[in-house]
Amino acid sequence: MNTRVYLTLRTAPAMPVEAESLLPENVVGKSAEEIESLPLQVGNRAETVGDHFRVEILESPSGGQGGGGTAALELSGDLTRFKRLGEGMSSGTLTVNGTVGFHAGAHMSGGTLTINGDAGDYLGAMMTGGRITVHGNAGHFAGSAYRGFFRGMSGGSILVLGNAGNLTGARMRRGMIAVRGTCGDLAGYAMGAGTVLIGGRAGVRAGANMVRGTVILLTPPEEMPPTFRYDYTGLPPFWPLMHASLSEAGWTAPEAEARAEFKRYSGDFNEGGRGELLMLSGAA
Repeated sequence: MNTRVYLTLRTAPAMPVEAESLLPENVVGKSAEEIESLPLQVGNRAETVGDHFRVEILESPSGGQGGGGTAALELSGDLTRFKRLGEGMSSGTLTVNGTVGFHAGAHMSGGTLTINGDAGDYLGAMMTGGRITVHGNAGHFAGSAYRGFFRGMSGGSILVLGNAGNLTGARMRRGMIAVRGTCGDLAGYAMGAGTVLIGGRAGVRAGANMVRGTVILLTPPEEMPPTFRYDYTGLPPFWPLMHASLSEAGWTAPEAEARAEFKRYSGDFNEGGRGELLMLSGAA
């Protein structure tokens, strides 16, 4: 069976909620009563999903062989105080209609997380797979490593259709982060691989201390990092395909941008100069 579960928030809680139990794989095959009994930690109190949400379940035949099925979980309401939504998610789809708190999609390994609102800090932190789309703004440290760790996201993709904060993609090792709006300071800091794309104005020192990887700027920074060196101007072979994929995902950009040339800079030469910073030609 294919399961669609709808959770509607009754009232916004006064205390922060640890909500890592709200995953598609945790609701598939369960009754409404079983879903209502899933645990939530609210401040220092152990509570349940049923204490905060109205639960509705729709099921349809999967049309395939065998059991298991798939799950789609949809949450609606002001979820600003709900932390860790989608943390560790490995399959299915999770849709949030509203603003979410810290750590949404952290440690994801698969599945699709869609946030129709804003997201807090550490969106997709240290994720290894899956896809996150935010139809709003994201906080600081999207796709980054947690403090004390040296590997940020190592797979999957994060698309932010609004703005993002500082240290987006810090220490990332693989995957893609695309921010349609502006981005804070130190995007792609110390990255070892992967791609960070910023459509609006980036803060200071994008790509600082990067070892490898690609930072793409569609709007010129206030100043180029002094530890990067200009190489040449041309059309990156991956760019038309990447642009088409982003457009399908909701990225709005002129079609001519798909054929635009970029200025390529090597850096960071403090770390050997094996990374690259691509800046849209003619933007400066």
